[in-house]
Amino acid sequence: MKRFLKFALCIFLAFVTVLPMTTSASGINTTLTFAGSRRGWLVRTQDAFLPGRNITTLGLDTPQHMVFGNNDLLYIADTGNRRVLVFDTINDEVFMDLAFEGFVSPRGVFVTPDDWLYVADAGANSVFIFDALTGEHLQTHGAPTAMAFANTAFAPNRIAVDVRGNMFIVGEGVFDGIIQLSSGGEFLGFFAANQTTRTFVQMLQDLFFTERQREGLMDRLPSTFSNVTVDNRGVIYSTSIRIPQPGQAFTGDSLQRHDMAGRNTFQDGVPFAAHFDVCVDDRGFIYTISGGGWINVFTNRGEFIFYFGAGHIGNVDIAGMFRSLVSLAVSSQGHIWALDDESMFLQSFTPTEYALLVFDAITLFNSGLYQESAVVWTDVLRHNQMSTLAHNGLGRAYLQQQQFEEAMESFFLGGSRFYYSAAFWEVRNQWLMDNLTFILLGIAALAVLSTIVKMVDRKRVVGTAVGNTKSKLMNAPLLKPVLFAFSVARHPLDSYYYMKLNQKGTLGGAVFHFVLFFIAYMLFQTSRGFIVQMTEIVDMDFVVVIGGFFGVFVLFVLSNYLVTSINDGEGSIKDIFKLVSYGIFPLTITLLLTTVLSHVVTTNEIFLYNMLLYSGVAYAFIIIWLGLQEVHSYSFGQTFKGLLLTLAFMLIALVVLFNLTILYNEVVEFFESIFSEVRLNVQGLY
Repeated sequence: MKRFLKFALCIFLAFVTVLPMTTSASGINTTLTFAGSRRGWLVRTQDAFLPGRNITTLGLDTPQHMVFGNNDLLYIADTGNRRVLVFDTINDEVFMDLAFEGFVSPRGVFVTPDDWLYVADAGANSVFIFDALTGEHLQTHGAPTAMAFANTAFAPNRIAVDVRGNMFIVGEGVFDGIIQLSSGGEFLGFFAANQTTRTFVQMLQDLFFTERQREGLMDRLPSTFSNVTVDNRGVIYSTSIRIPQPGQAFTGDSLQRHDMAGRNTFQDGVPFAAHFDVCVDDRGFIYTISGGGWINVFTNRGEFIFYFGAGHIGNVDIAGMFRSLVSLAVSSQGHIWALDDESMFLQSFTPTEYALLVFDAITLFNSGLYQESAVVWTDVLRHNQMSTLAHNGLGRAYLQQQQFEEAMESFFLGGSRFYYSAAFWEVRNQWLMDNLTFILLGIAALAVLSTIVKMVDRKRVVGTAVGNTKSKLMNAPLLKPVLFAFSVARHPLDSYYYMKLNQKGTLGGAVFHFVLFFIAYMLFQTSRGFIVQMTEIVDMDFVVVIGGFFGVFVLFVLSNYLVTSINDGEGSIKDIFKLVSYGIFPLTITLLLTTVLSHVVTTNEIFLYNMLLYSGVAYAFIIIWLGLQEVHSYSFGQTFKGLLLTLAFMLIALVVLFNLTILYNEVVEFFESIFSEVRLNVQGLY
């Protein structure tokens, strides 16, 4: 009996121990979900989709594309088997095996709401049309015979059809755009051609190369489209693999939503340079595939929501990971089905509660139910307090309900400067309306007081007292060298002349203004308003910020002294330091003013901020230029030459310092390795 009790106890303990492990292992998600942070980074977030069913028994051979039709029937272009396989995702069974005799390499499929199946076959150079439910062949469209299409290859890879029956075909090797055919197969033209941007090297090639030489440059060709689709509202979407050439900027148009003229209506562009496939669900959410096995999700306005997935690891097939993710489709239930053309299986993904809440909140907002969407966004924040998508969604809901201060706070947490500016404009406008009367009364009171003082003070008693006080302050031993900066700003040539004779301006005053400029510079770097402060304090490298400030200042003074000392310049290091320190006083005032102004301007008024900043920089540059010209007794041309040589010397010095730093690190590592060898030998470890 005791042995039986011991045995039962062991079994119970083993069961209690193993059960949680088994449950936990089965709940592990093999995919990772990432979303944008308020700093513009991609960060790990809650799982949006979890792997569901894995279908490996369909006998697929290099499938290329798939779409959903009615009743959640999944149409798969099984290219290697020369067929279109229709899989019933609800009943987990093959609905139809369409092996048409005309198929050579079917690569793209599309199903219309009235159950017409379009198959793009690149090998057959044709588009085949079938009844999507019976498989009956209805029509075949070959290459258009129009003169405008005569020299274009017709090898359809992907196809989409709008509500009027017009076909939009992505052709293999076609750079002119998406081929557009009418319902009868007539060529209607090229739709939405991709554009190219020229690099500096290409501009030089255009300048010096002949026309024949330019024709042989492959990098001049625009990228081809990778897929095209039409949503249930008749809106056309396309994807491209837009890998920028060296020197080209990322344009953000690899995913496009087109208007009737083919223009991209995603004005701000979308992240990721390469999208291989695209589909749109019934609520307008956009799903794409990018490299590495990642699935991206966007709103109907092209706003990035999150992406999830994972590339294949090792030689073991794991649910949710792909060797070569080639296509995806979304069922009416919101489940994503993904297709791997190398492992040749189907993988479904089920949305989590987190993803469903995000989708519901966006749908409610797009439907005009702003208060209801705010409630759902609050639920999203309970799942993920750092979700910028939720903060920005909640902010937009507050904005529509005219709760502007709450909207500002949400947009600040979400990092949306554009919408923060819109909410701030309303708050600022309300403050002005509430306080404008008091502001005008205060100005009027000051004007009346000034007039009364002038009328009463006919003997200039008050004016004389004010003037005497001002004169005493201007001539105070400690303040006079500091206030000399105002004279430099108003009359730079005369002021620098007296400074050169040591009659005005002191080294102490110059040091004061140098420190004041450093304080203004640091405030400008760290304390500007949210709309213009693009880098947060926590992300700043203060070694670079502070070291760069002092390094550039000291290097300029030394370089200018060394350059001018061999070019008959009369200024010493002390003179150059003083003239620069006094000369940057207008820039000091500008930095302080722009720092304050950045807290009260909106995005529509940024030009005022920029104009003030650039004006201060230009004014300080002119004053320093005149100071160098006066201190060194240079002409305009000599000053220009001296500045160019100074900048060149600074550049050379930076390169030398960079190389010395690398050399120093290598020398340190060399001696450290020698020391380690000696220590190990002494200890007898060798």
